[in-house]
Amino acid sequence: MKERTKMFKVLISTGAAMALVIALALSQPAQPAAAVITENVITGAGAGIYPAGATFNGIQLAGSTFGFGVQTNTDGSGKGDFEMQINGSSPIGLSQWITITGWINSGTVNTDGTVTLQGTCTLDMGDGAPPVGGLSLIANVSVTSVQVTVGNTVLQALPKSDGWIFID
Repeated sequence: MKERTKMFKVLISTGAAMALVIALALSQPAQPAAAVITENVITGAGAGIYPAGATFNGIQLAGSTFGFGVQTNTDGSGKGDFEMQINGSSPIGLSQWITITGWINSGTVNTDGTVTLQGTCTLDMGDGAPPVGGLSLIANVSVTSVQVTVGNTVLQALPKSDGWIFID
């Protein structure tokens, strides 16, 4: 009889513990807390080669290096930096380095996993003229490429051939 009472107490204790665990599990929200999913971090550093025929403001583009670090929020706000160094050839065949330095103030993670970053930038065409600031910047980023629009000029997408791009 003593063993039977002991077994009954073990079963009751185990059942109570299981009921407590189930009650706690059911009381938790089905989705992660909003603070966990409100931020996205987009970082990248790498290089690529433009497809033949790519140009920007009359410069034949060869390749580019890039670097960026941005945090976006679900409300569309964002904060971060973007830089791209583009090398190419001037109309007379001289090497020319174009620099785009941007400050990101908004961003959206798209349903296809890409990110659209927006802000302002300074453009240095590398031709001796002073850099032009206050231009709009849009960067469409995927894990395989970076496509930039400076002002009203859309650059051809740069396929990433080296480096990394993380969209978290």
